[in-house]
Amino acid sequence: MKKLHLIIASITLSLSSMTVNAASTFDVEAFNRASELGNSAAQSKDYDEAFEHLDEASKLGNKVSQFTLALLYMEGLGVEQDYGQAYVWLNVASEVNESSWREVRDKLGGALSKEQLVALAPMVEEYIQKYGAKTQEVSCYRRAAMGTNRKVMQCSKYRTPGQ
Repeated sequence: MKKLHLIIASITLSLSSMTVNAASTFDVEAFNRASELGNSAAQSKDYDEAFEHLDEASKLGNKVSQFTLALLYMEGLGVEQDYGQAYVWLNVASEVNESSWREVRDKLGGALSKEQLVALAPMVEEYIQKYGAKTQEVSCYRRAAMGTNRKVMQCSKYRTPGQ
């Protein structure tokens, strides 16, 4: 009887770990799909659709999507113009060492009042905690764009073994 309980427990444990892996795989696929659809819609200037997908990809941790979403907020494309939200997303995207992104963030931050920056600081911290690279298990690197020597940022969501 003890053997049977051990076998059932073992099967249950392996099934539950398979469910967790499937959820992680789903997250990776959602990350890739939302990023591709958002970037494609932005390039096609369909900003309403771009916003929808970039918002999803940003919340899944894609730094490129976070930067692009910030630009949509800055310009009011597909969403009401909101410099505060733009600044928050620029800070989250700037976790990676991309100097041009940090330059945009710093310019926008310089245009905001000290009171606005103080008011936005908790939101920046909250977003980094929720949508940052560490929490969302995202890594980014620069690679050459197809057919050019120009480097672009590319991000990948990875699965932690056992999750």
